[in-house]
Amino acid sequence: MPKIVKPLTDKEIKAAKPKEKEYKLSDGQSLYLIVKRNGTKFFRFDFKFENKRKSMSFGVYPDITLSETRKLRDNTKELLKQNINPILEKNISLEDSTNTFKNISEKWLSKMKNEWVDKTYIKVENVIRNHAYPYIGNKLIENITRTDILNIIDRMNNKGLHGSAEKIIGNFNRIYKYAVTYNYVEHNIIADIDKNNIIISTRHNHMSAITKEDEIKELLEDINSFENLYKASITTIVALRPYNLRALEWNEINFEKKVIDIPGEKMKTKKDFILPLSKQAIEILKMIEPFSSHKSKYVFPSPVSNLKCLSDATLGHALKKLGYQNRHTTHGFRSTFSTIAHEKMKEHGFNSDIIESCLAHEEKNKIKAAYNRASKMKYFDEKKELIQWYADWLDNIKIV
Repeated sequence: MPKIVKPLTDKEIKAAKPKEKEYKLSDGQSLYLIVKRNGTKFFRFDFKFENKRKSMSFGVYPDITLSETRKLRDNTKELLKQNINPILEKNISLEDSTNTFKNISEKWLSKMKNEWVDKTYIKVENVIRNHAYPYIGNKLIENITRTDILNIIDRMNNKGLHGSAEKIIGNFNRIYKYAVTYNYVEHNIIADIDKNNIIISTRHNHMSAITKEDEIKELLEDINSFENLYKASITTIVALRPYNLRALEWNEINFEKKVIDIPGEKMKTKKDFILPLSKQAIEILKMIEPFSSHKSKYVFPSPVSNLKCLSDATLGHALKKLGYQNRHTTHGFRSTFSTIAHEKMKEHGFNSDIIESCLAHEEKNKIKAAYNRASKMKYFDEKKELIQWYADWLDNIKIV
């Protein structure tokens, strides 16, 4: 005898709390409430079509009610009886009869896809899909309020996604301008929001260096989407000082030994400095080599003159364009490395002396320094392992 499932109630749905893993509650007849780890709740209908298991979403609760969802389930079952794919039917009906935010956003994204490179399109689409659609995707655009928009920003702010929050409000504005232009809605509600206050509220910590793992991941993703040849080098040769990175010369790179060897006159400490290179850094430098080695002594020449190196203002401007003004600076990459390396000593196994040596910091203890007048090769093997560990760690958090 088949198991009888007790239908859900609104009270049960409201009381459903997020857990460590996503879970589902059955309403019967293959209709489920899915509760995600972030607290989002949406209705899913499971079915078979042409002997294949399929699923479709009926919308996010409470944007769609339990009773409305059951009607959709019943309508979908009728379509299945007629051997009609309900997923295709759903897409057609949305396209023709509703002005949902998701529908209009996808029209705008489709238009922008011809103007953007693939990485930019994917980045923007992912942010909107992950942070806007679960909350306002199924709402008619004329029914969305400023509070709905601000709630999205607040959620992102609470997750530490400050840069993405700033960019999404800009894209909301562009979506609404598109909607007004093509008569999907009469007014652009984003124009009524004080964007300066939004930006301030998403930058409450005002740190000059990002050190939280989630924020580092976001920063790496933003850098990788930035259309600039120098993008990835910032994240891999992170232990160098900003000036040493910008003014790095090809004759200071030894590809055979896989090191950067900088003379003392260019160092703040006035001492020769050698830094092992990770596999990732070597790959990037070899990728850059055909573009600049034949025309400049600098690895990163200025776009204005090959006789000059890239300016700090250029790197700072790139971070600003990515939404990191007052949150992360070029010098902040050193702080990021130092913080992560110190926090994860048990993981990589190297002490503070090795970490500080990677940063070309002098020994502050004068007595200890007097007995440690070692050459630039001091801790070389340890630094080599630590630098590779950090480069691998950065790669790993990008794919998590």
